[in-house]
Formats: sequence, structure tokens, C-alpha cells
Amino acid sequence: MARGYLAFLSEDEVMGVHETSLKILEEIGIKVLSKKVRDLLGKNGAEIDAAHPVVKIPKSLARKAIKKAPKEITLCGRESAHDLKLPSENFPFATLSGFSVFMRDFRTGEKRATRKSDLREFAIVGDYLEAVDFFWPIVTPTEVPPPVQMVHGLAVALEHTGKHVQYQALSENEAKWQISLASAIVGGEKELRRRPIFSTVQCPVSPLQYEAGMSEAMVMLARAGIPISPMSMALSGATAPATIAGTLAIINTENLGALIIAECANPGAPIIYCAESTPADMRTGEINYAAPELPLISAGCAQMAKFYGLPSQVASLGMDEAPPDLKSLSSAATTYAFHNMCRTDLTGGFGSLEAAESAALEQVILDVEAWEHARALLRSFEVNGETLAFDAIRAAGPGGSFLGLKHTLHHFRREMWLRNSSETFVLPSISGSPVGRAKRKVSEILSTHTPPPIMEDVRIEMNRIIKDCEEEVL
Repeated sequence: MARGYLAFLSEDEVMGVHETSLKILEEIGIKVLSKKVRDLLGKNGAEIDAAHPVVKIPKSLARKAIKKAPKEITLCGRESAHDLKLPSENFPFATLSGFSVFMRDFRTGEKRATRKSDLREFAIVGDYLEAVDFFWPIVTPTEVPPPVQMVHGLAVALEHTGKHVQYQALSENEAKWQISLASAIVGGEKELRRRPIFSTVQCPVSPLQYEAGMSEAMVMLARAGIPISPMSMALSGATAPATIAGTLAIINTENLGALIIAECANPGAPIIYCAESTPADMRTGEINYAAPELPLISAGCAQMAKFYGLPSQVASLGMDEAPPDLKSLSSAATTYAFHNMCRTDLTGGFGSLEAAESAALEQVILDVEAWEHARALLRSFEVNGETLAFDAIRAAGPGGSFLGLKHTLHHFRREMWLRNSSETFVLPSISGSPVGRAKRKVSEILSTHTPPPIMEDVRIEMNRIIKDCEEEVL
């Protein structure tokens, strides 16, 4: 199959990143702020110091952990029709952005803090849209006390989509209650291990640091068989070296550190190689999603994931602002395609605004439309005797035409992307700006689409779990 592919590192350079990461783990170490997790690593052969949180990990332990990590993972939906098998065969599986605390209200236009009701609406829209393969809860229920936000959020997400949900846990306690919620839906922890209907993003703190709550949550989730994406967000020039190679070394080491923790907790724990790293904007210190180096970092990360045989989540989507016209939307589609030619398995960013500080429902629609066009550039094409078309070329002959040949009739719909923005936009029959049309689509979805329901006894059990969680935590 022929397909567009963006590679950044040579085979020798991939090996250089790998060997440097092993050297960092063994000679510099990682800072693990949980004593429980340090002790776990120590029992498995890591060098720990009771007076210091830095753990040094021998190469032998790292190599053992890499071998134990599964090379194929299924992210299960509440509805099995939405199961996602990794690595992906064709296009990356796509989702929304994650964890904004503000949103632009599509009804009033105001920017405000996000609520559970907003998360519910995003989940319904994500459940409706075919291009949204799994659901990353894009907004945080800020009206709920912080210690239980991630538990409430997962419950809302699981209830309002039949697709796989990817969330996060910031503490061991949050992980425990999230596992309980998902177990109530699937019929117990044993069944959840067989069909993990949620996964988690657990972020190291660059450079090379693992918070106590995050790392303890990761251990509990790994033991429950929940797939984990240890998202490195290293910033070149700030929390990583200014060189792209050095940034890749930090990203890779942070992913390996998380993998080692998970495999020590539960050999065979499912891990997805994950990064959302960019150069820092050296004028402000902020993350720079517009950096031209971003797709190159993604490509390097995808190559490292493939080197280890791990599924990957290393590319991004999203315009981060509403396009003023259809031409701008088409331009965004080309950017999406370029960023995802690294052939990551999972990608996301629909609906994001202001570098993921905010989100908007209508932005999800616009980003999805651009992604539909981007997929034209990410398709695969057969190269064989039939498609090389020797017989058709002979039939047409020098100076001839292929227009009337059966070969053309048979192949042109598969090989040529015939649609354009005006034909494929979500509401082609309604006039107005892209934003206006997208808002109307949101209204239509929310008024007509009902996600697959949860059984009443399961809903009652979920409510009881949340109540027990609040009584324990608050």
C-alpha cells in the first residue's frame, strides 16, 4: 500500500534516542514523588535512596519492561460496535481536546467556566459524529469540588456516549472510584479488565518527574488493566533541551519511565506511547502549537513508538479558532493531514480554543469537517499490476485519452477525492458563515440525538458510587 508518511529520524537516530534514554534512566534517573511507587521500583531492581526521590533504573529493568508491554490494545466502547483496535489499520482514531476549564457558550457567545451540563452536551455531540472515534472529556465540571471532579466527569462521559472514554486520574483515590464506576457498567472488575471502556492520560511533569498522586493512580489503573497514555508535554528550550533531538530524548525517557512503573505494577499492563510536546514560545514561555517543528516532533515520537512496538498517541488536530470562511477550513485540513502523516494511532484536538484553555461545541463541528477533508491525504493506495495500469496505457496509446476506458470507470471513485468544502460541509443546504452553520448543527444534534442508554439499575449504582466517593473525600 502506498500512503503519505512523515518520518524524521533515521534508524541510527532512533537507536540514538533509545540508548540515550536508557542512559538517562540509569545514570540520571527520574524523580518519583511517591514513596510507594519508589518502593515498587526498588523491589524490581531500581536503585532508590530513602532520603532522595530520584530513582535510577538499570537498563536491564527497562528492557524487561518494554518486552512485557502489549503490542496490541483494544480500547472498548460501552457499545462494542465502537471498539478500537490498536494499532489502527487505516486512519488515526480521532477525538476532542481535553480538560478545558472555560468554554464559549454557543447560545450566548460568552466565555464562562465549564459545567457538568457542558460535558454532557460535548459527549452527546461526540457520540453523534462518526469522525469522533472515542471521547476525551473536553471540559472540566468546575462547579464540582476539585477532589471529585474527575469522578463526576467520567460518570457523565460514560453515561452520554457509547464510545470509549479517555480520561485522567490525579490521585490513587480518583483512580479507585473511576474503576468502580466503569466496573458497575460492564459487570465487575474482571469484565472491565477484559473490556476496558475507559483509558487514562497520566502526564509526567517535564523534565523527568512523576507526581505522587499521578504515579500512584497509574499503579492502580495498571493493576486494573486500564490502558494508560503517559503524555509527555516537554517544551523545547524550557522543560526540555532547546534541540529537537534532546526534546525527543526527554519525551522518550518520560514514556519509558511511566511504562516501567506500569509494568512493575502489573506485567502486561497496556501502555500507549504518548506525547503532546512543542517548542516553547521563547518570547513568552508558553506552549507553541503553531511551531513548525511540532509535526517533526510528532514524527519522531511515532517512530520511537514503532521501535518499541507500542501503539501511539502523538499527533494533534484543531484549528484553535473559528475559520472565517471555507477556504480557511480547507487550509486547516491540509495542516491536519501533514501533522498526522507520522501515522499515529490516536489523535485529538477537536473543539479546542486558546491553546486548550477554552472549548466550543461549534468548534468541534468545524474541526471535524476539516478532519474529514484531511483524511483524503491520509488514504492508502494499492500499487499492483491493475493500478499500475499497463493494459489501460496500451489501450489509450500515446496521445490517447483514458476518459472512456473501463479502467477509469472502475477506479476513479476510489482514487480521486471528488468532494469539495461546499459539498461536504455539515449543513450544505443552509446559508451563512461556517460558524453559524456549525452552531445550527450543534442545535440539531442536541435536540435529536440520544446516546445509547444505561440501564436504570446501573445508573442507580453509579449514583451510589459517586455519593460514597463524596462522603469519603469531601
